[in-house]
Amino acid sequence: MAVLVLACAVTAGGIWSLVTMKIDVLPDVNKPTVAIFAEADGLASEEIEKLVVNPIELAVAGAPGTEKVRSTSSFGLGIVNVQFTWGTDIYRNRQIIQERLTQVVLPDGVKPILGPTSSVMGEIVWVGITSKDGKTSPMDLRTLADWTVRPALLQIPGVSNILVMGGDVKEWQINVDAQLLRRYGLRIDDVVMTIKGAIRNRGAGILYQNDKEYPIRIIVLPSQVEELESIAVGMKGETVVRLGDIAHAEVRPSLLRGTASVDGQDGVILRIVRQPDAETLVVTKEIDQKLSELQKTFPSGVEIKNDLLRQEWFIHAGLKNVTEALRDGMIILVVVLLLFLMNFRITVITLTAIPLSIFVALMVFKGLGLSVNVMTLGGLAVAIGELVDDAIVGIENVHRRLRENKKENGEESRDGVISRASSEVRNSIIYATILVAIAFIPLFLIPGVEGKLLAPLGTAYIVSLLASMVVSLTVTPVLCSYLLGRSSKHKKENDTWFVAYIKRSILSPLRWSIDHPKTIGITILISMIISGVLYFSSGKEGIPPFNEGSATIMVILPVSTNLETTNSFVTNVEQELMKISGVLRVSHTTGRSAVDSHGGGSNSSEMQVVFRPGLEEKRQELFVEIQKVLDRFPGPDYSLGQPITHRLEQLLSGVRAPIVIKVFGENTENIKVAADMLREELTKEEGITNARIEKDVTIPEVHMYPLSNRLAQYGMSPAMIADELEMGLMGEPLGFIPDKNQRIPVVLRYNLASRGNLQALSDLSLPFGSVESLSGSAADIRLEGGRNRYTHEDSRRVLIVSANYQGKNIVGSVENVKTRMDGKKLPLGTLLSFEGTYKSQKENSARLTILFLVGLVLIFSVLYQAFRSVPIVLQIMMNIPTVFIGSLIAVRMTGNIISLAHLIGFISLTGIVSRNGIMLISRCISMITVDKLPFSKETIIKATLERVTPVLMTSAVTALALVPLILAPGQPGKELLNPLAIVIFGGLLSSTAISLFLTPALFYRFGQKSVQKVSQNTSGF
Repeated sequence: MAVLVLACAVTAGGIWSLVTMKIDVLPDVNKPTVAIFAEADGLASEEIEKLVVNPIELAVAGAPGTEKVRSTSSFGLGIVNVQFTWGTDIYRNRQIIQERLTQVVLPDGVKPILGPTSSVMGEIVWVGITSKDGKTSPMDLRTLADWTVRPALLQIPGVSNILVMGGDVKEWQINVDAQLLRRYGLRIDDVVMTIKGAIRNRGAGILYQNDKEYPIRIIVLPSQVEELESIAVGMKGETVVRLGDIAHAEVRPSLLRGTASVDGQDGVILRIVRQPDAETLVVTKEIDQKLSELQKTFPSGVEIKNDLLRQEWFIHAGLKNVTEALRDGMIILVVVLLLFLMNFRITVITLTAIPLSIFVALMVFKGLGLSVNVMTLGGLAVAIGELVDDAIVGIENVHRRLRENKKENGEESRDGVISRASSEVRNSIIYATILVAIAFIPLFLIPGVEGKLLAPLGTAYIVSLLASMVVSLTVTPVLCSYLLGRSSKHKKENDTWFVAYIKRSILSPLRWSIDHPKTIGITILISMIISGVLYFSSGKEGIPPFNEGSATIMVILPVSTNLETTNSFVTNVEQELMKISGVLRVSHTTGRSAVDSHGGGSNSSEMQVVFRPGLEEKRQELFVEIQKVLDRFPGPDYSLGQPITHRLEQLLSGVRAPIVIKVFGENTENIKVAADMLREELTKEEGITNARIEKDVTIPEVHMYPLSNRLAQYGMSPAMIADELEMGLMGEPLGFIPDKNQRIPVVLRYNLASRGNLQALSDLSLPFGSVESLSGSAADIRLEGGRNRYTHEDSRRVLIVSANYQGKNIVGSVENVKTRMDGKKLPLGTLLSFEGTYKSQKENSARLTILFLVGLVLIFSVLYQAFRSVPIVLQIMMNIPTVFIGSLIAVRMTGNIISLAHLIGFISLTGIVSRNGIMLISRCISMITVDKLPFSKETIIKATLERVTPVLMTSAVTALALVPLILAPGQPGKELLNPLAIVIFGGLLSSTAISLFLTPALFYRFGQKSVQKVSQNTSGF
């Protein structure tokens, strides 16, 4: 009774754990990363690299726990991403980086800041805001997004950051005429100091009068932009010079950094990022609720579209599919058990192992802080058939012994029979379960993203399997004592018709195999050779691609393409993509927003393409249609992938692409030559598409060289000219004008007539007495080349070559490219690093090979501990190679691509198939040593027939329960589980069929001397 009470407690604990556990799309694969942003408006990429990024890299290098430092230096912005090892505390990491940044000496006005705490998987929702009727201007849309929507959403617990792109940012602009400045003898700095003071209210203390206090406020802040023009900024003789005499003040859009559109219509997009420990579904639900409330307050015609990108789609679809696979697997289990046992009560007793094992696993998940996700549920789905294996072995033996006892007129008590029958198979159950658990240990030794993805699956698998073993040794016998063996309820004394049919069918082949072990051995050897050919001729890949129901397209136009041109081009692509029948919605952002570590330049855009519901299994066809549209728009470089997959690829190599080759070196020209060679080789490989070189290229720049000697004749320094030009051309922020909940920036710069083109710059009037124009007497202006950006990894310059893949052997294709490049002479000082999926698969394949061999040693050790006989251990382990026959045939029939998940399946089978050998040989040993039967062919046949039922039942339920994971492989959530299930299913079919004949034949041929040794040990067999 105590056992049943404990089982009830486990049930309650499991249900509570399930209800309170976090639900997410995937296990936490985020590698703690601290992003550092250093804005330096006006500085070219070369100055950013030398003056900003290099000092920051030097300061953070060697910080405790640092694993990788990557940086990008582009016009006006330096970004440094410091990647720490898994398991380190992100807040401690941020503190370390912040302390180190205090030691950095940077140019005046450059202040590095840390990006918000987030994860690579943190971008959970894209929200679009558009004006359906066009009556709301882009500026009003952006104002609504910045000052109404964004603050409201940031209040939601779990939201880390919101990147806003698109629309027009409102700005008070003071556009100064350089000629008028010179006419009135004013410098731009004079105007700046005057206006800064004129847009800031002051306080003048407190007036005490009549026992009261009156705060004194000096209000100079203008309420309308036109009021600025009346402010006096200087004197020309006796004449007052007002701002309106030299400049025009107006409300205008600020200089754009990024644009956005939704379904081909200009709009504003908010990219919402969650905190690392926040639950995606909960945060998304609260976002939807808040947006619904805000929509009611919006002007007529303004629409919110919250379906541009939603991570919850993949969560719901993946969990639904895996849950359904669990359900269908259990239904198959019931059918198989009833078919073999023809007994409802025995079936119910056996099935109790499933919920109890799952409940224990859920309690362990809760204790370890794991979430309910595709991988944890997938581990349970893969193990669902094995969860009843131990119970099957135990209850089948109890059932058979009760029948035999009944035939013998019940000389032994019912509880005695149950206890003896359970004891007979106890060691087989324990050792077999240990072997299966050992086989899954390699999952926990895989590093990187793959290990983080697969470790929860292994945890779910092993914990539930160990729990099922405990249930089979405790709860199952207790339930048998309550429900089985009573005369009125146990009428069947013979095998069921199905079991009897199986025994009759295998009897003749079994006798033949015992008599012809060499023939069987040669046949198996030939099959193994064929299996080897199948393996090496199969395609290879790393993590199978996910099916997210959407696509992500990176569009990179030629460097120096302005934001307006890029936005227009991508909008045209967007409108064509909308014509694809399976596409529901398309949106894009161009450029970058503030504090955006993934944003690009004005020539880059990111598109999100949402597929219509129900088309998940047509992902590949839709990708082909998308590629056809992209091919109709030549010129840019494209990268076609999926949102989550792209981010996983970024974790692998720092680049959102499956194929990544990094070219390291110091000489930029040599790096570019090597990159061109690589791209040419990539385009030769079938299946490799969209090969592109990162746009680190030479671009035209306007270089101004102040004429020091000439300026000295005027009593001027180059710095005076530089300061004037910097403020006038770049623009000088003067402050902010508060307007309700808004803060409108005020910026002063030269007007377009003074800076709009190269001729205007040459003729620019400067407010210095003897300097009439810039190019005439102050500076030499040249149009020269400069780099658009510099990329570093671990303080080394790097140029990245990347590509997509749409074939069936990504590893083989990249290997071909690598082989050809090894045969070429690279430019001096350059070094290639092949990364991405290729590097991941190669490293993990080698690692898993070693772990496979280690696993075999461990399995040998456990089996030797059980049998104390090397020949018997080798006879059992001879079943292991037979799994490759069925597994590789199954792989060939289902795509002929071997991924990391397939490799894990191969390794896991080594433990699963050892169970059959243990059950068969242990029964033979028991009959000879305990029942005192002679070592003969008939004894071995009898032992095999007694164990054929549990062997076939355990194999059948394990294999057939995987069928739901094998069917509909394109469904979300099954991407990693499907190949794993295919390998286990095929391997079990071949190994089970072979082991029923191979093991008895080997035992009869080599087992007699071993049995004599086993009979003297204390192993329990």
